[in-house]
Amino acid sequence: MREILPRPITPLEEFERALFKANLSESDLELIEYIRYIGVFNQPSLVKDLRLKPKPPVLSIICECCRKIGGYMPSHFEAVRIWSKSINPFGVRWDGDLLCSSAWNVDGDPLTPEAGTSPYDTLVVHKELFQGLD
Repeated sequence: MREILPRPITPLEEFERALFKANLSESDLELIEYIRYIGVFNQPSLVKDLRLKPKPPVLSIICECCRKIGGYMPSHFEAVRIWSKSINPFGVRWDGDLLCSSAWNVDGDPLTPEAGTSPYDTLVVHKELFQGLD
């Protein structure tokens, strides 16, 4: 059985500096800021709310943004990647875990089509990065 590691909590000031240094496009920055504001989302909701094109998939864009941000906080990003691999049932990391991860219901099931709990993968921004109440 694989050991599930505790999630590395993102240092907020370091994340903000890395976000600035990552030099994201205006649309990518809008996506990250929207996710941090809305908190819980899925791919169709982001496409609709931000009027995005369905291709490339938004989850791929999130990964690319997280890699750019992670490049400016490499130690933390590597810790997140190790944690991400530990929580995946197939041992695969998802670089978007720097910003957000799968949401789970009260029964401990992920909100995913595979789990039979949601028609889409439902994701939630990490608590320390959430800005919806500011």
